[in-house]
Amino acid sequence: MERRVRPNKRDLIVDEASRLFYERGTGLGVDTLVDEIGVAKMTLYKHFPTKDELIVACLRHIDTRYRARLRGGLADDGSATDKVLGIFDSLREWFATPSFRGCAFVNATVELADPQHPAHAAILEYKTDTRAWIAELLTECGLVAPQFVARQIVQLMEGAITTALLEQDPAAAAVARASAAQILAANGGT
Repeated sequence: MERRVRPNKRDLIVDEASRLFYERGTGLGVDTLVDEIGVAKMTLYKHFPTKDELIVACLRHIDTRYRARLRGGLADDGSATDKVLGIFDSLREWFATPSFRGCAFVNATVELADPQHPAHAAILEYKTDTRAWIAELLTECGLVAPQFVARQIVQLMEGAITTALLEQDPAAAAVARASAAQILAANGGT
């Protein structure tokens, strides 16, 4: 009989709090968190002395899952351009899920408007790392200005996420994908 590995308390807290913050926002109170996660308040504070520390840990956790989702859409056997466009295929699949509620990082930016909030460093890290990863993919495409085009691609991604949320329409990814294909072609992508 196979033995299931149970997550440790810290991982359980991060996983469940990430889901709850994504579904209901970072304004969710600690009492609600501990009730719904099913841990004692002391356990929560043992792992995360402040709610802000928990929010940062959750954003980093979401970042890891988000990157895995995006990488999952990349074609292993396709061209470098196909890999970049595969990002939008991953987005389309995500937009069609019942749990889709937009970008957790944009949501957190709006909810935690103070630029001095500790979560802003995690949000900026996510954005910077995402642009760098896309720039690497674009370098494989043979583009002359991969950093600039990476900014364009990321803005298309963010626009598609926002549009899909507002319009409840996964087709926003297809529109962004077509725009990305035009940008890549105009910049010599192969």
